[in-house]
Amino acid sequence: MTLPTLGWLSRELRGSNSFDNLELRICFDSRKLTPGDTFWALKSTRDGHEFVEAVLKSGAAAAVVHRSFQISDAALKSKLIFVDDTLAALSGAASEWRKKLKGRVIGLTGSVGKTTTKDYVRAAFTGACIVNATEGNFNNELGVPLTILRTPLETEVLICEMGAARKGDIDYLCKIADPQWGLVTAIAEAHIESFGSIDGVMQTKGELFEYVAARGIAIVPIEDTRCIKASLNCKTRVGYGFQKPTADWESVYVHGEHLEFDDEARARFEVHGAKIELSVPGRPAAQAALAAMTIAIQHGILPQHAAQAVSLAQPTKGSATVRKVGTVTIIGDSYNANPSSMRSALETLSLHQGPRKIAILGDMLELGDVTDSAHRDVVGELDHAGVALAVLIGPNFSHVASAAFTQAQLRTYPSVEQALPTLQQLIHANDLVLVKASRGMALDRIVLKLEELFH
Repeated sequence: MTLPTLGWLSRELRGSNSFDNLELRICFDSRKLTPGDTFWALKSTRDGHEFVEAVLKSGAAAAVVHRSFQISDAALKSKLIFVDDTLAALSGAASEWRKKLKGRVIGLTGSVGKTTTKDYVRAAFTGACIVNATEGNFNNELGVPLTILRTPLETEVLICEMGAARKGDIDYLCKIADPQWGLVTAIAEAHIESFGSIDGVMQTKGELFEYVAARGIAIVPIEDTRCIKASLNCKTRVGYGFQKPTADWESVYVHGEHLEFDDEARARFEVHGAKIELSVPGRPAAQAALAAMTIAIQHGILPQHAAQAVSLAQPTKGSATVRKVGTVTIIGDSYNANPSSMRSALETLSLHQGPRKIAILGDMLELGDVTDSAHRDVVGELDHAGVALAVLIGPNFSHVASAAFTQAQLRTYPSVEQALPTLQQLIHANDLVLVKASRGMALDRIVLKLEELFH
């Protein structure tokens, strides 16, 4: 496989030092550097330039640094590539390598389900063609260029996950990745604090559809009206869903049929006669799998091949998982949370057949003006999910819980630290426990504690 080399990088960045054609391996974190890596000095909470001398002495093959950086050791200086702006140099190098790629690039974004969908799409193509994809959820202004610079020239399909923290982010990433296909998994109330409103979210996520509108293909979940609206300017659209399309949908449509869930909320459905049986619980996983099937089929992958691959796929750590620990079943979904994903998690809980259902929920962060109403609505969904006991953690849930009207028993705690000692008394044998929160609430500690108590 043909990957970029350090020599190629130096030439692209117009470096004054010469380098061998060593395979390019980029490292942003000095603590994770291995000999032969190229260290990219970026400014974040710490300035990467502080660590350049140390990483070069530790065996880094080169370092990309700002033009003003100074070092006295001539031998170490010979390993430097000087640029005006290290972040801009990263995106510039990725853009140049992208121009060399002849395969198709699929851009993927959305308020929920990005990483799981990306994993299923990758699985659907694996074995049918040479495919590469974003590792984990590294989908920002660093992750997208790194994904491209790790993509061999022989790659036939690249799946590029794109995240956004503010308006314009998706457009910025599109200009680097240059996708011909674009999928927006969902447009929902997430990071409202950054985007200002749900319209701001739609505008930002819709930047992917706008990028592919004239010459590419938009993949649209037709059960999401905001996604339909955001894709209206697209010349070519392919829709997918578990419901029949409305009369005004005139484009290609891939229908997921006979959707049902087993006793552990794992989906089964059919696409073009091919049967999919997922190992991951919940409707969001089914939506992600259907999106993957849609893209694969539109690329000529046999439905039976894609269905088998998707059924066997194990999405990235952080997706919802079901674990049996002793007699207690834990649905761990503490990677991220917003109103849409929280409702989906409670729906997944409702689909499970079993004894007492417990919801341990942590605050949803970055919701701005809708914080109170969003948390109040989640508490209002507890009865529909059949929750007997809800353990609510964080100031946002605590604020709304006192006025909540629900049949579920409520326990509120300001923080994880205060909730941990009570778990042994609250959770009983054979309980089914959902753990869900924004990542900043650190509810993965709850899962670890439950595993410790009931293993």
